[in-house]
Amino acid sequence: MDMPAGSTDCHVHAFGDPAAYPFDPARAYTPGRADLPDLAAFLGAHGLDRVVVVQPSVYGTDNRCTLDAVTALGSRARAVLVLEPDVDDAALAALHARGARGVRLNLHTGGQDDASAAARVLERFAGRLRGSGWHLQVFAAHHVVSALGPAIRGAGLPVVIDHFGLVARGGVPLREAGAALLRLVATEGAHVKLSAPHRVVADPDAAPGLAALVGELARAAPERLLWGSDWPHTSRNRAAAPSAVEPFEAVDDRRALSRIGGWLGDETVWRRMLADNPADLYGFPARS
Repeated sequence: MDMPAGSTDCHVHAFGDPAAYPFDPARAYTPGRADLPDLAAFLGAHGLDRVVVVQPSVYGTDNRCTLDAVTALGSRARAVLVLEPDVDDAALAALHARGARGVRLNLHTGGQDDASAAARVLERFAGRLRGSGWHLQVFAAHHVVSALGPAIRGAGLPVVIDHFGLVARGGVPLREAGAALLRLVATEGAHVKLSAPHRVVADPDAAPGLAALVGELARAAPERLLWGSDWPHTSRNRAAAPSAVEPFEAVDDRRALSRIGGWLGDETVWRRMLADNPADLYGFPARS
């Protein structure tokens, strides 16, 4: 399928010079460098007009690297940050002016596996952000995500689930896990990023269950589907020491996006996922 005008990668990261952007001492891993020139080249090579830069866990709540990348890219970029729940109105307004439109809850990376505690975190942030035009983005283990239905339904703002909700991770059969994700999207109003399927199944090209799930999501709620590459593809295999620099994984992003298009099998849903839905959620300016 052709790339529509306004095509958006809704999930990338930026990793700058550690001298300028030091990592959180409590981080779980250390990435290599993938900064603005690399990101701009990636977007250009894949025909992507817009991008959402998501704050990675290695920077904690120091969002400078993410925000500086968005500032340099201008109106074609938005940011999803990691913040403390007591952020004040003035700080939110300043971040909004710099392109921020959401807060990411890095529950999985932070080892938060208690579903009740995760729901309380979501509800606290939702109460703080409601009415701001922002959204919440949840990265959590499948059993946590699947229990968040009431919190998502009552959030009063959009809630985006990262990376297919990690549906094939944690020992739950894919069909059962996929049904839970489908309920969250179709019934509770969650958005879902059809991103990084290689983090969900060993071989996405041989995953009929994941392909079927994408088709079901597309039929149930095409207006809440998003796509992200997860560039530059941090490693799934953690180094022995968190301070050891890990190489990025080699992922064929063109093939990954084409595969999603094949699973959708519908030009209209393809355009909504890549262009229309991101424009609505992230508030990109109208194209002339």
